[in-house]
Amino acid sequence: MRVASYTLRATAQPDSSAVSGLAVAESLGGVPRPDLWHREHPEPSRGGRSRDGIVSARIYEMRARNYMDSRPALARLLLPWLAIAALWVTPVAAQNSSTLRPSIAALPIDQAITVDGELTEAAWAEAEVGKDFAAREPNDNRPAAERTEFSVLYTPSTLYFGIRAFDSKPEEIVAKEMQRDADLGRNDDAISIVLDTFHDQRNSVMFEINPNGARTDALVTDEGKLYNVEWDGVWAVGTRRNAQGWFAEVAIPFTSLRFNPGEDTWGLNVRRVVRRTNEESNWAAISREVNIRAVGRTYAAHLVSLAGDLTGIGDVKAARRLDVKPFVVGLVGEEPQREPKHDDELDAGLDVKWGVTRSLTLDLTYNTDFAQVEVDQQQVNITRFSLFFPEKREFFLENAGIFEFGPPSSGNPNQPPLMKAFFSRRIGIDQGQEVPLDWGGRLTGRVGNWNVGVLGVSTDQVDEEGRRFVPDELFGVFRLKRNLGERSSLGMIVTERDPSGSGFNRLYGLDLDYKPTTTSSFYLFGAGSENEHGSDESGSFGTGGVYTRSNLRASLDIVQAQKNFDPAMGFLQRRDFMHYKPAVRFEPRVNKWFIRSWTLDAELEYYERESIGDIESRRILLAPLSLRTKGDDRFRVAWVQDTEQLFEPFEIQPGIVIPPGLYNFDGLFIRGFSNSGRRFSFNGNINIGPFFDGDRESYFLTARVRGSKHIFGELTWNYNDVTLPQGDFETTVYGLRVDLSFNPDLRLNTFLQYNDAAELVGLNLRLNWIYKPGADLFLVYNENWDAPSFRARETFRRELILKYTYFWQP
Repeated sequence: MRVASYTLRATAQPDSSAVSGLAVAESLGGVPRPDLWHREHPEPSRGGRSRDGIVSARIYEMRARNYMDSRPALARLLLPWLAIAALWVTPVAAQNSSTLRPSIAALPIDQAITVDGELTEAAWAEAEVGKDFAAREPNDNRPAAERTEFSVLYTPSTLYFGIRAFDSKPEEIVAKEMQRDADLGRNDDAISIVLDTFHDQRNSVMFEINPNGARTDALVTDEGKLYNVEWDGVWAVGTRRNAQGWFAEVAIPFTSLRFNPGEDTWGLNVRRVVRRTNEESNWAAISREVNIRAVGRTYAAHLVSLAGDLTGIGDVKAARRLDVKPFVVGLVGEEPQREPKHDDELDAGLDVKWGVTRSLTLDLTYNTDFAQVEVDQQQVNITRFSLFFPEKREFFLENAGIFEFGPPSSGNPNQPPLMKAFFSRRIGIDQGQEVPLDWGGRLTGRVGNWNVGVLGVSTDQVDEEGRRFVPDELFGVFRLKRNLGERSSLGMIVTERDPSGSGFNRLYGLDLDYKPTTTSSFYLFGAGSENEHGSDESGSFGTGGVYTRSNLRASLDIVQAQKNFDPAMGFLQRRDFMHYKPAVRFEPRVNKWFIRSWTLDAELEYYERESIGDIESRRILLAPLSLRTKGDDRFRVAWVQDTEQLFEPFEIQPGIVIPPGLYNFDGLFIRGFSNSGRRFSFNGNINIGPFFDGDRESYFLTARVRGSKHIFGELTWNYNDVTLPQGDFETTVYGLRVDLSFNPDLRLNTFLQYNDAAELVGLNLRLNWIYKPGADLFLVYNENWDAPSFRARETFRRELILKYTYFWQP
């Protein structure tokens, strides 16, 4: 069995790979113990045509061919795929939207707006009004039941939105959230502002609010391929409620946005959710037949190729943006089981953000510290393959989507990606150990139709008693994408990891995203890795697409990774595989009785060992009964048949080894969750049936309660009971979260976890005060216990951390 390590300090993010029960047993059985707030992780288990469009494609192909002449192995792998890409992209530049999209002009003003939600300034009465929202849920292609209006103003420094969310039943407005970055659109009445500031019809920044003035913001890449809610911009909101509904003013400094100063038209959509009726409406209408390959919290309004236009943005201050963010960190720690027992630290560092141009940003960091980052949620993995933990560190978040390369996500946030060429959590973490970051630099943004990303980071060596030696390393990434037509792109990526005293690793890749219509999209990529031992059989390739109609979705993914393919700066769930995944979903609208829709799912996921051509894994899923109610509750029953071929013995638990062989087993999968906007809500899974040559019962339950807009509680329970001829075992993970939000800028988060498989209990308390926009004060308390049982626990480390950041814009 593999158990993800629990991180005592938020500073130390565990590696994406999983830990085997054997590795844990060895680390506790005589091998010098790793640093006391980590459990060690191994590496992942190996187990109409446009002439401009034609010319761009041909130039790109010739440059790539000249570059790869010096690397024949890589050229042989990638050039056939690039030739196909060149044929595909020739008609792309002629893509045009035949649908008339709405437009609204921003009104320039001289005086700043008081952001209080009153909308009493005379400028609001003079500004153009956006209205006539169209519903998408529960029925599309009809006017929204509740009237919504908005206007846009701007000064040379700030963009303002005034929102009027009229409501026929204002006493039934749902507003329970207060915390920053909550899922407002799922839990409460909410307004989302989606801005395509480059008007490239691909990428956007989203600002979401609820009637309490709670704020959520995110960066969205390629219309939902990556949803980055960990990014926090500097902006303000004021709200008011009265007998007509709820009203809001939103102020977004232009310094919080990246845009082309020569472009006076931006893409814009505004989305409203009325939670009591579960109505979702948009200013720029988007019907349900439009393709959405959702990841995380993405929704239809993130399809900015279908957004309306925000015009008239001009006379904005052209000064370069410079943000200076020094910080000081103090730590007091205690390890009762070690000598010396106490340790104190005082450190400082600096983050600098410079807008080289309005669309190109340079981020610099020195002596980086991530003490304020919340710990990861523990997971138990009873497969042979790697777990995946999302990035939470601020330095790596903004414009992170530029570096995305590889097959698209499954859309399930709990399912790890198959492959990422670049995964930032490879930096600053080594097999579960925190590695100090000396310095880092990142240049991201856009130059004309090109998206550019360059990243370089240097980490210091780790050479401490009781910890694994880690050399100092240099990490580098270069990403370049060319926009083609309205929604497509062609790009390349190069990564390099160079540890001192040992061999380097490089990766090269080319990719194409082709979106000829709003109901279909295709992708194609090829990559190769190399190290000091050569690069034979070290390629990875992938292609696939998705097609949607209002009630139908069909997709196909094909991905290959050869046995020596090694993205040392990326994430690879398994190695040496050929993967096929066709899937189809039929979702007719019922809208009778209590049922909104019924869904039929069918999916095949097939892996074979690429080097020998033998089957390794196969999963057939049939879900004939999936219901979504009018109250937005969901229920699903599925039959799953698994085939697993073990080429080597698999130690699933210390002392329990499943022998090599071909195993077939099927089971019943039940999933349900209730509307999270209610005071009490839940979601859960049940998986029952044979497992290898034994049986398994798996249960997962999350129960939530919202005492008020100021308090939220969540209890999670994950239980596995596995019976095998080689032995039986049980695992349980408990989690308790209590969040207190005194106001949108002051909150206290408490997170307690118990993992009986890892014999760990961990407590993380975080007080975060945003004392002014962009500047924070964090007080963090962590305590971890060795816990053969919850009652028989013994502290092995406790610490108190104070981090103060100052935000200065000269």
